[in-house]
Amino acid sequence: MKNSILKYSIFLILLSSCRIIYPDIKYEPIKFGSYYFPTYDEVKFKEKQKESGEINLWNYTGPNDSLSEFTNQWYSKHLNSLGEPILYTKTNKQKKVIRLTHLGTWSNPYSYRLEKDDEVVKITYNKTRGLGGYKAGRRIKHKTKKVDLEKWENIIEKVDKIDFWNIETHDPNMILDGEEWILEILIDDRYHFVSRNSPDVYDGKEYAELCTLIANSFSE
Repeated sequence: MKNSILKYSIFLILLSSCRIIYPDIKYEPIKFGSYYFPTYDEVKFKEKQKESGEINLWNYTGPNDSLSEFTNQWYSKHLNSLGEPILYTKTNKQKKVIRLTHLGTWSNPYSYRLEKDDEVVKITYNKTRGLGGYKAGRRIKHKTKKVDLEKWENIIEKVDKIDFWNIETHDPNMILDGEEWILEILIDDRYHFVSRNSPDVYDGKEYAELCTLIANSFSE
């Protein structure tokens, strides 16, 4: 009996220790100051859809370059934990930035951010131990390195080829699981972002190729 009590006590101590060492395994909402994307008024948007007769209960999206508050909070808490900057507010800063954020339902969130300053191009890779479809977590990987100007030019060429600036922000497919591929591009005073769920699987080949080209520019 005493041995059983002792073993149980040791187990509780070890369990408590794990919680102290890894506090982020327990989900808690991440607190941050600002959203990473513009938020649209869902009530007004639905009203306008009804007035125009365009509402589709089975395929509800939203206006370009903005998110519902729920989705914005979801994306933003992960970008915040990745240590990423907000891009859409910098359209008057003459910045040239391309960022790919990957949020897999059951995988660790990560991002690649390319920045061009004159003829110098740098790419930053960040990864957290969170889960893309659920909780944010602490950052576990962070690395910045220079890449060839040619890689930037190849990406811009692909951006133009697939007409990225005119792709709808919201995914027309209703997918309950998978991986969110969020691509933001800020070139001087022009900003646009697109989000697709598992585009490599669900009818988004060219978009997936662009995102893969960005990711590969870090590993090459």
